[in-house]
Amino acid sequence: MSLEPAAEPERLYLAVGADINAHRPLFTGDIFSDVEIPGVGPSMAIVMGHPCSIRGKNGRLAERMPVAAVKTHAPVPPERWCNGYFSMMPLAGLPAEGDFHVAHLDLFGLALTSELSAAERLACLSQPGINQLQQRLVFHQTRLEVPPGKFQQAFDHTYEEAELMEDWTTALSVVDDCPESSFESWIREGSPDRQSRLKIREERASIRRELRKEINNRLDQHPCEQESVESQ
Repeated sequence: MSLEPAAEPERLYLAVGADINAHRPLFTGDIFSDVEIPGVGPSMAIVMGHPCSIRGKNGRLAERMPVAAVKTHAPVPPERWCNGYFSMMPLAGLPAEGDFHVAHLDLFGLALTSELSAAERLACLSQPGINQLQQRLVFHQTRLEVPPGKFQQAFDHTYEEAELMEDWTTALSVVDDCPESSFESWIREGSPDRQSRLKIREERASIRRELRKEINNRLDQHPCEQESVESQ
């Protein structure tokens, strides 16, 4: 097996620049400008940590976040990434100065989350993009070749939860001071809890309906704010 070739921007990114939802919670594969990385220095940075490791109690973000430096690089043909450049992740089409960028997986550190929050979010990797990032990171550190489909299978329910959280925080940001925390409480309710049910694909449509119902219930408790949202 060889590693994945460099992905085209249309497949690599979920959103870039102005297309990024301002209420989207921080997630693996998010790329930020101007972050101080301990041991590396100031740099663009990509979040490498798994979603479960970057959030603590009540869904709040950890004080520090594992990130890798992102820098410009001479373009490399897509197929050459299959059998080389193992310490890098190709980031074609990143909306920043320079035509081609890479994430340096050997230039990493624990950046302050407050700095990430203050920096501009340049792009969010798509699910295939995150899978490729994880594939290259694992291979770089262990030389273990893991097909990207294995990462998709392992993280599928986590991606689903991230989408639910984004819907929740987007809809409730005007009525909730900390929607990430309230979502964390809601997703863990039930027996079995909703978070566990997300691992069962057949349960996901039902959970989405429950989410929409709960969002509407919470907005109904704040009619003035709901009218403000609907008028935008």
